[in-house]
Amino acid sequence: MENIDNNLIVGLDIGTTKIATVIGYRNEKSGKISVIGHGVAASSGVEFGEIQNINRTVDGIVQSKSIAEQHANMQIQDAYVGIAGHHIKTNLYKHIIYRYGNNDIPISDEEIDNLKAEVFKAAVPPGEQIVDVIPQRYIIDDSRETNSPAGELGNSIMGIYQLITGRQKEVDKIRLCGNNSGTNFKDIVLEPMASGIACLTEDEKKNGVALVDIGGGTTDLIIYIDGSPVYTKVIALGGNVITSDIAKLCQISFEMAEQIKIKYGTCIVNKSNENNLITIPRPEQEAIQISEPYLSKIINCRVQEEILNTIKKEIEYSGYKNKILNIVLTGGGANLRHIKELSKFVLQKPTRIGFPVNGFSEDIPTELKQPMYATALGLLKYGILAEEHLRVNTEDEGVDTTGETKSRNLFGGKKKEKGSDPKRPKEPSGGGWGFLEKVHSWLTNALEDLH
Repeated sequence: MENIDNNLIVGLDIGTTKIATVIGYRNEKSGKISVIGHGVAASSGVEFGEIQNINRTVDGIVQSKSIAEQHANMQIQDAYVGIAGHHIKTNLYKHIIYRYGNNDIPISDEEIDNLKAEVFKAAVPPGEQIVDVIPQRYIIDDSRETNSPAGELGNSIMGIYQLITGRQKEVDKIRLCGNNSGTNFKDIVLEPMASGIACLTEDEKKNGVALVDIGGGTTDLIIYIDGSPVYTKVIALGGNVITSDIAKLCQISFEMAEQIKIKYGTCIVNKSNENNLITIPRPEQEAIQISEPYLSKIINCRVQEEILNTIKKEIEYSGYKNKILNIVLTGGGANLRHIKELSKFVLQKPTRIGFPVNGFSEDIPTELKQPMYATALGLLKYGILAEEHLRVNTEDEGVDTTGETKSRNLFGGKKKEKGSDPKRPKEPSGGGWGFLEKVHSWLTNALEDLH
């Protein structure tokens, strides 16, 4: 009988509409990840992917954890948690070390690790924090480019990294929610990256793919080329704004609008039933009727004109449009009817719906095999990979340092150097939630969108 107690990992997704906790481990025989417990609670303290109310968010975490703990018959102490929100930014960063007197000694893995560790110490603007550092490529002696410099000779090594930063205040709020809920967050992981490792195949990541995670509060884009993430972007629009549009235009509650969206909504107007009138009851008011095409027009306006068109502009801006072979849609928004067909039309790429089954056992609960749980399951898988990576390094080096897992070498790859671009695509207004764009002077002069 396999002893799994010491190998249990927890993923915690603090989303705009839900807080999901999953507990699992990697089965030694099959190599697949099994889930032994999960819990879901409503999220009422998060807006557009960012925590606004600490107490309500903590309540959701505690409730979600409690349900998962009952299923797994254990208490949760540690977890891997996600981070999203419009404050997340990605920038290109270069760092070089010189190997004076060591040019006849092969470059070691330790030197590469030290190079990356120095990048984590890079100066960032006041109020920001480095969330992750992802190697893109290395240049030896200003001439040779490689993804694996260990074992080669050279006087200098330049590392080129994707530096992911977030607002310090938002990171602190996540930590505070962990502390107040009795949970130690071992690592804070970029949510679209977590969704990617749950939904994407290795061939897709190698050949070029864009993952679009449409959540309740945000839509996250992450592009993989040659097996590694090379571009990320968070757009402050998600499924909730579509529901809000329906609620406002039809003068009904948000909850009723969500039900109608799920039951009758479609992203493509001519796919709707023009002969169907939807009767909507209203408390203490006369019921109203709307046609399916009218409902579809409301949905299409947001999905096509703002979410997908913004994704299209971001893909063009990234410089990887011609290297992307297909699009994968995940998140709760991927359940909208005909969104796959609409994405194929707007983005001009083959599109599929991303289910979080990559690397997971077939016996995981059926309700988890849905796009809306891609981030939660991805965080679980990330944590398992991180712990395995730490164990390997500890066994090789015979050292255990802080005890806090930092799986910073799980990703590598290539990225084209980019500078500032005044033509960066404008983001949608969000129907009342406008964004002012200003030039950010740090590193690549990336644009920071503010409320």
